[in-house]
Amino acid sequence: MISPTLRPRDAVFLGALVFLLSLAAFAIDLGAPDHVYFDETWYVPAARAWLASGENLHPEHPPLAKMLIGVGLALFGDQPFGWRAMSALFGAITMLGVYLWALALFEDLAAALWTAALTGFNQILYVQSRIAMLDVFMFAFVTLGLAAFTYAVKTPHASRARAGLVAMGASFGLGAACKFSGLFTLLGLVALYGLFYGAKRHRLREPQAPDFAAPLAFGPFAAALSFVVVPALAYGAAYLPLAIGQGSWSLVFTAQRDMFSIMLGHSATHPYASLWYSWPAQWRPVWYLFDVEGGETAKWSDDNPAAAIVALANPLIVYAGQLAVLGAAWRGLARLQLEAVIVAVAFFAQWAPWIANPKGLEFNYYYFPSILCLGPALALALFRPRRREGDIVASLFLVAAALLFVFFLPILAADFEVSPTDLDLRTWLPSWR
Repeated sequence: MISPTLRPRDAVFLGALVFLLSLAAFAIDLGAPDHVYFDETWYVPAARAWLASGENLHPEHPPLAKMLIGVGLALFGDQPFGWRAMSALFGAITMLGVYLWALALFEDLAAALWTAALTGFNQILYVQSRIAMLDVFMFAFVTLGLAAFTYAVKTPHASRARAGLVAMGASFGLGAACKFSGLFTLLGLVALYGLFYGAKRHRLREPQAPDFAAPLAFGPFAAALSFVVVPALAYGAAYLPLAIGQGSWSLVFTAQRDMFSIMLGHSATHPYASLWYSWPAQWRPVWYLFDVEGGETAKWSDDNPAAAIVALANPLIVYAGQLAVLGAAWRGLARLQLEAVIVAVAFFAQWAPWIANPKGLEFNYYYFPSILCLGPALALALFRPRRREGDIVASLFLVAAALLFVFFLPILAADFEVSPTDLDLRTWLPSWR
């Protein structure tokens, strides 16, 4: 691959293309299955309740993602396409966010497009963009926030850096308003800013010190505003429709108390539950759907296949990408490479907090925000520095990832049918069943 010259017009055109192609791919047969499945049984009724009465029916989570699902119902009707339409839209926004983040990291259109394509073939975004769950809405805002932060850190222009920081703060605030774990990445970036600022101050005192944060064009006041005030305002704004609808401004505060009370409690067991240390191995992916025609009494066979959806990431990208993340962490620590530090912090900031989860009930899809960092980590390994042999490896890797995506597609979308033989071919670990 030959890296084209980075021109704003080209970047905008290709970003629009990434968005539109992703939206088209996610929207194909979006109405299958024709009934709610997995956590849609929680969130579609919550969207209906918000439309009917302004109530936050599922107070364990903030309201924004449920309201966005409700927008889909209002626009397209209370039917399967309407339930999932906004998920497909925000899946495409997530793809755009990954593209913009990679563009900010590498300033290379080929690397950004490769990263976006690899993210599309990673399977998780495809699955989450076709189900009315909260996660894909959080993904979109988190990736946009990472893109804005990276741009703000790397630009030498103070005014642009401050604008990027404000966009970052708003993005993470809205991400947390979809699912509270959207704040995890922001907390990691706060720590990273402290490292940047400390390195910059050290260089001012010691002119021969490594110039780790030379591009940092904003100070503590702008950082405090963007890391604390802007996210809090964006987060709080998501509660305004509920507060106005119910005529109670105190709801903004009482909802937080109720949410944390639920989050700190204990949950029942679940057959697909898994703990944080098993997620890198994909030891226990979650089956969202397994329907055999004829109902529970029908026999599943090669002549009567099932519609199946499993939240399984592309094994090639996951296992190779996690090695690339370790490589990024080493390059960040040993060589003080800015892009590597940002990628590694983004990955670990989303994963590490689950170590201390007081509720205890966890699922493999909690790892998906970290998995979204694997495309940039692999691009960092293959495109920095840019070499012809790296381009060849990147092209072959992308083709292999695409072929695996096609191979697993029958268990990623309900409009395919899976026989016992088909499933056996795609069940690589006994714990996947």
